[in-house]
Amino acid sequence: MKKFAFLLLLLIANPALAAMSLDKIIVYLNDQPNSRDDILVSNPDQEPLYLQTEIFRVDNPGQPDEQRVRITDPKDFRLLVNPAKAVLAPGARKRFRLMSLDKNLDREKVYRVTFKPVVGDIKSDKMALKILIAYQALVFVQPKNGSYEFELLRSGEQLILTNTGNINAQVSEVFYCTDDESCEPLDITNRVYPDEKVTINYAQQGPNPGTAFLRFNAATGDGSTTVQLAIP
Repeated sequence: MKKFAFLLLLLIANPALAAMSLDKIIVYLNDQPNSRDDILVSNPDQEPLYLQTEIFRVDNPGQPDEQRVRITDPKDFRLLVNPAKAVLAPGARKRFRLMSLDKNLDREKVYRVTFKPVVGDIKSDKMALKILIAYQALVFVQPKNGSYEFELLRSGEQLILTNTGNINAQVSEVFYCTDDESCEPLDITNRVYPDEKVTINYAQQGPNPGTAFLRFNAATGDGSTTVQLAIP
């Protein structure tokens, strides 16, 4: 009888969906010497987990020409992951250290690190399906005193929200307000990168022109703040 084997690799960003788990999938580093943080990987499965990592540099994040470039040449590594490969016994946990070599940045750099399980040949006299689920962590290396700044412009019946700073911010809890007591929630949740523009299809004025404003929460690795911008 012929032997059939299938291998399926899924890439997800939710650590609750698979046996392997990561204690965090977003890491913030700075451009100071040897800036580092750890990701703890757990293997609750009954079989050993053979794990390898891959590093991708994200060019032009948030832009139409965004690209993810896998880094393979040692001279191009500005983000290090140690260990690059590991074997986790059933029930074991292991720390993977992420360390940045970037210094004196004018703007944040963005990386994605894939934690990918690998297996050998699957041997079976019957059709076999082996599902492997990979995880990808989002890593930001930011200027020490980096900050986000938001600008709001009108374009016809749309509003254009732009991050004019040098680091990203997670925008959520967005409200369109005609005054302090009259606010309407908008279904907007975006990570907004430097120079990225977010289009908001809601540009009507309040009963008193010039008093309407947009209010939202902006979060970074250092915490969150409330931002309020006048509707132009």
